[in-house]
Amino acid sequence: MQKDDLIEEKKLLVEEMGVYFETCDTLSPLSSRIFAYLALSLDEGVSFEELQEALEASKSSISTNLQLLQSMRRIGYFTKPGDRKRYFKIDDEQIINRLDDKIETWKHEKKIHQKVLCYKKRIFQDVEIDSENLLRIQYNEHYITFVDSMIQNLEKLKENLIQLK
Repeated sequence: MQKDDLIEEKKLLVEEMGVYFETCDTLSPLSSRIFAYLALSLDEGVSFEELQEALEASKSSISTNLQLLQSMRRIGYFTKPGDRKRYFKIDDEQIINRLDDKIETWKHEKKIHQKVLCYKKRIFQDVEIDSENLLRIQYNEHYITFVDSMIQNLEKLKENLIQLK
């Protein structure tokens, strides 16, 4: 693959991932794209200047968004001997923190569905349940089972990643 093709592919991926992070993680558009760019840059780190050039943003905008991402513990920086520049990369604990957030989100959703299921069962405890209402109850039961499997899979993934360190 040509270098120009890879550069173009990276730009498209940064945009696609940026929109995803902007929507799902409620990050600003530029923070989302910085995070995406760093995610695609592996561990070699990216200089401030490279971010500014690649994302076509002002120094102040890049600086503000880098500070935001650092305060959120999503990214960190390092320096190289003999080089005054700072090189930014995804925080080593970022993926674990992200998995923890997703696990907590699923646990919260499970609690809500358990409460809804309990409420529905109480409503129908003294009456005959028709097929439509039975489906509503079964939906919650199946959904809770699904959520349980999501939580278990995320926890297993987290364990595997921790063991890789």
